[in-house]
Amino acid sequence: MHAFYATCFKMDVADEAEDYCVLESESLTLSLVAVPKRLAATIHLSVPPSRRDQVPVKLAFAVASIVVLRPLVAELGGSIDPAKAQWEFRDSIHVDGVDPEGNVIQLLEPITQIISQTRQ
Repeated sequence: MHAFYATCFKMDVADEAEDYCVLESESLTLSLVAVPKRLAATIHLSVPPSRRDQVPVKLAFAVASIVVLRPLVAELGGSIDPAKAQWEFRDSIHVDGVDPEGNVIQLLEPITQIISQTRQ
């Protein structure tokens, strides 16, 4: 999980120990905490991860390019929904995906980025 978030979203490790890791960017602090072993034994992780979308919070990340990020997310054990699932809202292209544990995340690419890329 640490490698996924640090690499895909350019976050730096601010602090880490055996049971947690704190990642930071200019605008976000993300704390990843290991599940206690007694609880971990009851959780089934699958490959690819089962989508866990019944949660009260969804992390959304502004990215320069969804297309460029797709292979990196896959390489690190996550996935991004197909391009046909993307939608426009508030001057950005949005698409959901999952991290390596199945937590739903959302990517937002500014529409101005897409216009710039097509003009080059």
